[in-house]
Amino acid sequence: MITGTVFDLLYQLQDHVEGYLELSAKTKIFFSTAVAKWDAEFYVKVDDDVHVNLGMLAATLAQHRSKPRVYIGCMKSGPVLSQKNVKYHEQEHWKFGEEGNNYFRLATGEIYAISKDLATYISINQPILHKYANEDVSLGSWFIGLDVEQIDERNMCCGTPPGKDL
Repeated sequence: MITGTVFDLLYQLQDHVEGYLELSAKTKIFFSTAVAKWDAEFYVKVDDDVHVNLGMLAATLAQHRSKPRVYIGCMKSGPVLSQKNVKYHEQEHWKFGEEGNNYFRLATGEIYAISKDLATYISINQPILHKYANEDVSLGSWFIGLDVEQIDERNMCCGTPPGKDL
């Protein structure tokens, strides 16, 4: 059972295993818990070291309210790292094809938002969603094959100039 502390609309997960290789499991738990606790149009995951301008975030999300299956973030595609002992090593690199291939397009893990329909999909299918080494890769993979609109929101990219960050 997940227990936690509620601060208005913030929820801190507890009673889960912390660690880099557990981030995909934590992501599934987070979205499943959030859907069960709150009826919202969007659910947002933010790393604890990311500054969020709530007004900008709310304005960004408001632009996409009418869309049912939306995945919003700083979209990227980069190389699948098969070499051991490197940061972001993908243990299941062979599933992405030949060495040197890139990942599919996905939102960086620092901050992203998903619509209610997608969070509900994660909650319902949690037991059968595959977990890759990298949490952002896992989340992106869960939406492949679904009718999902990916929105590349550059304001959600870390390193955005001051005054433009979310």
